[in-house]
Amino acid sequence: MTATPFEDPAERRPPTSPERARSRLAAAGGLALALLAACTAPSKAGEPEIRAEFGIFYGGQVQERDQIPFSLDAARQRQGFRLTHTPPPARALEVRWELGKPGQGRRTPDSQGRRARPRPVQLGRAHFRAGEAVFEQALPFAPDDPLGLWNIRVLVAERVVLERPFVVYDAVERERRRQAVADSDAGM
Repeated sequence: MTATPFEDPAERRPPTSPERARSRLAAAGGLALALLAACTAPSKAGEPEIRAEFGIFYGGQVQERDQIPFSLDAARQRQGFRLTHTPPPARALEVRWELGKPGQGRRTPDSQGRRARPRPVQLGRAHFRAGEAVFEQALPFAPDDPLGLWNIRVLVAERVVLERPFVVYDAVERERRRQAVADSDAGM
């Protein structure tokens, strides 16, 4: 070991075993991070990236939500999905969606004998235009749409790009219940 010109060689001590272990661990961690950054998993070769967002359109963005308030007023709330294709498609691509709604009416036996309410499904279809990177589809509510657990599934040229459940709720009723709980808690 050589001392620097400003260091007293008598004060310099060799690193202890715990210090050596920490130093080696830090070096190994840095090496692991460098390898991880260099060896990112390649995406499917030749397959373009499609980013899918679902929620409420607000100020040019999509607020992704698991719960969406039921609203018929499109001026106050627009919900739907947005697809971003990178790079923009060279040819038109078919976009299909399935909007599964909560079951209504009487329970009927399914193919396995379980009793369930029939779930209505709303189907839609459009095209992602060639050269356009963004596709947006609004999914307005109808007056007779039920509250509860829904499911959205979006396919682009036979490839599922979005599939997830979400809850549609009555915002006025939810606020009334929240207020009732707050009032009952305040009375204790």
